[in-house]
Parts: sequence; structure tokens; C-alpha cells
Amino acid sequence: MKRTFYLIFLSFLILSFTQISLAEEERFFVDRVIAVVNKEVITWSGLYKYMEFNLKEEVKNLNPDEKYNYFKKREEEFLEKIIDTKLQIEEAEKYGIFVTDDEINAAIEDIKKKYSLTNEQFEESLKKEGLTLTDYKRLLKEQITIGRALNSLIRSKIIVTEEEIKNFISSHPEISCDEDGYYISQIFVKHRDNENEIKNKVQEILMKLVQGESFSKVASLYSEDLSAKTGGSLGLLKKKEISPELNELFSKMEINQISEPMITSNGVYIFKLDGFCFKRNSEALTNYARKTIEEEKFKKEYKLWVRGLRQRAYIEIMD
Repeated sequence: MKRTFYLIFLSFLILSFTQISLAEEERFFVDRVIAVVNKEVITWSGLYKYMEFNLKEEVKNLNPDEKYNYFKKREEEFLEKIIDTKLQIEEAEKYGIFVTDDEINAAIEDIKKKYSLTNEQFEESLKKEGLTLTDYKRLLKEQITIGRALNSLIRSKIIVTEEEIKNFISSHPEISCDEDGYYISQIFVKHRDNENEIKNKVQEILMKLVQGESFSKVASLYSEDLSAKTGGSLGLLKKKEISPELNELFSKMEINQISEPMITSNGVYIFKLDGFCFKRNSEALTNYARKTIEEEKFKKEYKLWVRGLRQRAYIEIMD
């Protein structure tokens, strides 16, 4: 997205941040040990910060009560994830896989440059998310360390054969087309003279999506165009037939990803990428098939790897 669009989107959709009261902070941060992984403890505040770091997009528009309830609902899920994180960091250290402070600082500078943030603006944004700079650096370091460990210990060992690619393409005819394109669904909200009215409706839609409602169901209920009858599905859109702006947007999305609202003179669009389609016998088609097979193999091997780490570890979850 262009910076100008990003600023318009922020000013139009994001509610002004309400400071959490002391009582609300206490509710989040009354600390306790909730699990022990080998010789390391996991606290509620540590789990909260981990969720804040990993769910910042999902919760950025929630008020304190909504955020607290959303985190409580997902506490068990993210406790399992943070346990896996601890075990993977330990395993990475065994193999001498690490990230230096200079690399973390460089990554943060890249983030600030990408969003044109000063040091003060960056630290203020962390503060609003309940994170200190030290917290953020630690979480970022864990994230990068695990990424390197997975690349070294799992991804580098995955092999995809030409026969597997051929069979995959044959069994997925929907990804082969006359021309490159995207399978897209959308939710459309018509322009209104009252900005608050349209903002509130878009906020309601986003809240439903954050809460886990299917895109097709939300589109059927809220979309204000003919695509509502098909759950928002637009079918296949060929690259050469859509605008450069949409081509740029869709090309950067992953399958099942939902876009940020796009504001136009007609109204607001929210898109979901349902899939890709590539020109038959093209290199792009072959590369997509290879990447998809690699990812499927990676997920299988990753589950086996983590299961092995858990079997060798001491894990105690407190009541």
C-alpha cells in the first residue's frame, strides 16, 4: 500500500487509542506462573506480551475490554505456541543458531524506515501495544532465531521431484488457466455522506472477521453489491483485466488473506484472496506447484519435529 493510502486508512478507520486504566492494567498484568518448560517458567504477563506481539493486527481496533476477552479466549492456544517457542529456541541454541544484537537493531531500523517512523514514534507505538523496546527486541529475536532454525533443520532437507510437481498440477486443474489471474472474494460498503456511518459499518465487518466469522458469511450479510448472493465470490479475475493497483495488492497477498479496507470514491472494499491461477505450462505455474508441495511437506515435518521436542522435554501446566 502507498503511504498516502495507509495514512488515510488510519485516519478514517482506526479509533483513537484509549489509555488503559490502572485497574485494567492490573487485570492484564497480575502476574503468575502458568507453565514450566524444562528449567524456564512462563508467566501470564509473558504470555500476554507474546499474544500482543503476534496478534497486533487482530486487536489494534479493540478497546481494552474487547482485547482482554479476545486474549482470554485464546490463552490456551497461545500457551501451547509459547511452549513450542521455548523448545525451539533451546533446540536452535544446541545447533549454534543465534541472532546478534546488531542484526536485531538492523531489523528494527528497517521496520522504522518502512513505515517512516522516528525513534519516538516507534517506541510510542510499542507502548500502545503494551510492549517495551526490550520486550520487542526479545520477541523479534526469538522469531528470527526460530525462522533460521526451521530453515536449517527442516526446510533445507525437503526435496520436491519433477514427478510430484507434474502430479500436483494434474490434480489441481483450477490453477491452470489461459491467462494469469486471481480467485477473489469481496465485501463492498457503499459510499455515504455520513462518514461515521460508513466507518461504523466497516468496523462492524472487521470485528466479525476478527472474531472468526467466515468471509463468505460476512459478505452475504453485509456486502452491498450483487456479490453478496455468492458469499462475496467474484470468481477468476484475469491480471490483464484489472487495475495496476489491484494487481499490486493481490500479488502481495497469500491465499485466504484478507486485505485492509480499500477506500474509493464509490465506497469501501475488503478483499480476500481465494487462490491463484497461472498460464498453462508457464514457469510461474511450476514454481507455484513446487512451493505449495514444499510447504505441505514442511508442515508435516515441522509437526513431527515439535512432537519430538515435546516428548523429550519437561512440561508442567499450572491449574
